[in-house]
Amino acid sequence: MAQKETGCYQYGKTRTRDGQHLKFSCPCKKVDEVRAFFQDNVCSVEIPVTHRTNVTHGGYGAYSRYEITQHKYAGGNNEGGGGFIEVLEIENPPEGRCGAVLHENCVNSYQPFALTHYFCEWKTVKDAKNAYNKNWSLKDGPNKFKGLKGFIRRVDCGLLRPWFYAIGNEELIGDYAFPEGLQDDPVFRFGRQFVVFDSEDMPEIKICMGTRFIFQGKDPHTGEEKTFRLVYWNDGSVWDERENRNIPRPAEEGELWIAEAIQQFKQILAGNNTTLTINFLNGEKFVGRLIQSKEKRHFHAAEGDYFLKVKFKDEKKPHQGWMNNFIPTPEQPHIISRLMAEAKARGKKVEKAEVLERKTKKGSKKWTGVFFSRRS
Repeated sequence: MAQKETGCYQYGKTRTRDGQHLKFSCPCKKVDEVRAFFQDNVCSVEIPVTHRTNVTHGGYGAYSRYEITQHKYAGGNNEGGGGFIEVLEIENPPEGRCGAVLHENCVNSYQPFALTHYFCEWKTVKDAKNAYNKNWSLKDGPNKFKGLKGFIRRVDCGLLRPWFYAIGNEELIGDYAFPEGLQDDPVFRFGRQFVVFDSEDMPEIKICMGTRFIFQGKDPHTGEEKTFRLVYWNDGSVWDERENRNIPRPAEEGELWIAEAIQQFKQILAGNNTTLTINFLNGEKFVGRLIQSKEKRHFHAAEGDYFLKVKFKDEKKPHQGWMNNFIPTPEQPHIISRLMAEAKARGKKVEKAEVLERKTKKGSKKWTGVFFSRRS
């Protein structure tokens, strides 16, 4: 189609109906007309980009600037909803990043902005495939991945995209690709720390990754455009301005130690630690430690393997041997309780038991914790 020539152009800025920020050029004196057209008629604009990998997910795909091979794929999820799970091999990962991942993307049809996903890193693609084959269809599959061969770690992404689906010149920040379409906000600015409250009103310090404004429509009475914020945090979670009664606020320098103390105490309650250290601003420290009662100090509760010496009732000679893969649970909070439960199942009664040696696992549970972890 022939285009009408013009000798004068003018530059302008606008947003689409969905809040996408755009810069444009047009004939002089038509800036307002073009701006109004985008705001009233265009939801979003995508610029075609070449030299990108399209990884197919069922009937649609996702782009990446990395060379990716999809080895496994299945649609749907364990709750009967949408989404997919896949095993990917990133052939050219940046330095310090893992090239073998299992990625699951789940869709909650009841909350359209509750798209959430995670990925697990593995030592080899073979390990990721084995995890996919054994556990992906289980209801609690993601939590069972941790105990499998080759597992490195799990990363929850929330509404953020994982780093391996970065495109163009997007920056990698932590485990995520800096999302396209994030906008300026006078309060929620990228890199700023905020006090954010969870569903139980527990505060936590999080770093803002950016904000997206979602267009809801115009007020039928006033004609005013209505929008709401989605604020993205560094842990992959999202604050929805419509639903949360506790508005995140900027963290003050003098209260950062409070958030650190709360996080340490949460780790103790979860059974992942038994000590905490709080550094006060005046240089003093508070040190706390979980201790057992005197009569139960020999009841070891840390996750791991134990070499035991056991004397059963009606038997003269004690037995010795390893009891492996112990994980504390509410029913069996320490190794002795597990020993007694297994003995009872075999019709025996423990008269005396002693731990001669133990091999605890680094980074594992130190005790059952107040809130029982489903992974056990």
